[in-house]
Amino acid sequence: MPEFPEVRTFINHLKKQHLLGQEVTKVNFIDPKVLKNSNPKTFSNFIIGEKFEDIDQIGKLIVISLSNDKYLTIHLRMEGKLFFVDSSLKPDKFTMVEMICGKKKLIYLDFRKFGTFYIYKSKKEFLESDEVSKIGLQPFDHKLTASYLLDNFDGKSQAIKTTLLDQTIIAGIGNIYADEILFACKINPLRKTKSLTKQDCQNIINACRRIMKDAISHSGTTVSSFAFAPSHAGSYQKYLKVHTRSNQPCTVCKTKIKKITVNGRGTYYCPRCQAK
Repeated sequence: MPEFPEVRTFINHLKKQHLLGQEVTKVNFIDPKVLKNSNPKTFSNFIIGEKFEDIDQIGKLIVISLSNDKYLTIHLRMEGKLFFVDSSLKPDKFTMVEMICGKKKLIYLDFRKFGTFYIYKSKKEFLESDEVSKIGLQPFDHKLTASYLLDNFDGKSQAIKTTLLDQTIIAGIGNIYADEILFACKINPLRKTKSLTKQDCQNIINACRRIMKDAISHSGTTVSSFAFAPSHAGSYQKYLKVHTRSNQPCTVCKTKIKKITVNGRGTYYCPRCQAK
């Protein structure tokens, strides 16, 4: 579930918890399934003795820069969480990995165990990886323009809702924010992507940036289980206009919000404000 705002919230909180500068002295693996291009031995050899130098994101991907030009990427997928806690805290049944840093530890928890860890021995290897090189522009990238979207939307007959979830075009938009962006733009989620105008594209960019900024300021959206720290959840769900609001009145026209399925994803929209 974590989308661009939730990933940014994790990052902001980890920085506030003084993760940067910490050195990894030990790694405990409760479930190494999360490791995708390494195993417990190679991962331990890779990270022990290294310091967390920076933490950032590329769309939904958490990027941790380590000392000696190394990189660790973490994709939270549906239920992943990354907390920096006291090292004395015992792992719970959802903990998969613990990276010990003296009196603190960076832990990865995942109820569904869909998350991924990838390691890279250099910036070049990191940038050229399939995981990173295929990701599209981020919401606040100055290169994200109406012309860029128009070029990428050209010839696509699929529903615009499906296209907004394509991480090779705009990175970081998931199911929640795609619904909210389309409502803000008064665009029907089933509308063919190729039918959008340049102005539609600009409206999508403007709405995306505004909604993402607002969501980040409220520490993300907690619809089911998102929490950026133990017992700390987001609050942007209070401000959602359509997502999860099936059969509730539209905040603009009072028409009941409708829920449909678009390419297998639950989709919420206002039949009147977003008429075809």
